[in-house]
Amino acid sequence: MPTRTEIRGIFAAGVTGGHIYPALAVADEMAKIIDLKVLFVRTGRGAEPKIFKNFKYDHVVVPAIGSDASKLAYIYKNIISLAKISRLLDKFKPDFVFTTGGYIGGITGYIAHKKNIPVFLHESNVEPGISTRKLSSYAEISFCAFEKTAQILKNGLFVGMPVRDGFDLEKDEEFTKEFPMKKILAFGGSEGSSVVDEIVDVVSSKIEDTVFFHIGRKVGNSRVINYDYYDNIPYLMRNCDLVISRAGASTIGEIIQSAKPSILIPWKGSLNGHQEANARYLADIKSAFVVDEDKIDFDEIAKIVSMALDPSFYEQASTTLKKIRPSQKPSVIIAKEIVKRIAFE
Repeated sequence: MPTRTEIRGIFAAGVTGGHIYPALAVADEMAKIIDLKVLFVRTGRGAEPKIFKNFKYDHVVVPAIGSDASKLAYIYKNIISLAKISRLLDKFKPDFVFTTGGYIGGITGYIAHKKNIPVFLHESNVEPGISTRKLSSYAEISFCAFEKTAQILKNGLFVGMPVRDGFDLEKDEEFTKEFPMKKILAFGGSEGSSVVDEIVDVVSSKIEDTVFFHIGRKVGNSRVINYDYYDNIPYLMRNCDLVISRAGASTIGEIIQSAKPSILIPWKGSLNGHQEANARYLADIKSAFVVDEDKIDFDEIAKIVSMALDPSFYEQASTTLKKIRPSQKPSVIIAKEIVKRIAFE
């Protein structure tokens, strides 16, 4: 039995859905185990205004910025952020800090460590980021989405990618009746992608008997159903037959959980080439096709879509992806480990 009935946790995750949604999945699972008081720390940038619009947990903005800013702005903003995080930790009095990386995670984890507050982190990419590399040296556990990463980070533990519920459910019968043709989900991540938008705009007109569910800039084609933003990605992904997307780590985890073949266009601006490594991981097990964003050929992509939707490839890819799914939900493993460390003596 736990020695405590309530614990308090700060979840430092911001800017992109790839950081926020895994942290949300962990918080949800912990709340099922124990009375959990939650505070999310974010930056106010990127996709956050959409994601946090109807968020279930309390959250606060700390205006930290990354190294892509000017040196002066980087120093000034982050000194302010360090002080604000320090005051926030003193006021909220968390029993632990959980972070999914990024500059807000690095700052929050560092201050927590200095105050002797246990730090837990999750690294979602094959190649660990700067923040998680540094934080792992004093993290209680460095949870990892890939086995290779767990061998690199200190205190590494391979668990898989925490994703929200619903990706691995069967297709919804009503959805299939409404859309009996082949269904393709296309999106560019939580911050969107003009490359994916253009692919949908052009390629959708080249393929018959298909419907594209597209999240991003509106494109004009009768075969495309457009959404500016769609919160329930598990619903769309499990009901579609193919995913066209960037290759963020969170998206890779969702594709694995839904066991759907994919066409991945890695963003070359990702730190340390994370997205290229993520995409190649699925391509190497013959479950995805990788397209170079600098060498877009719409006719070739149309051919790849046809190959990916071919029943033989679809079945092979789906079977392979199901085999590499974690045997237990990563969010559950992480939640149990944190509760065990914090709520039990």
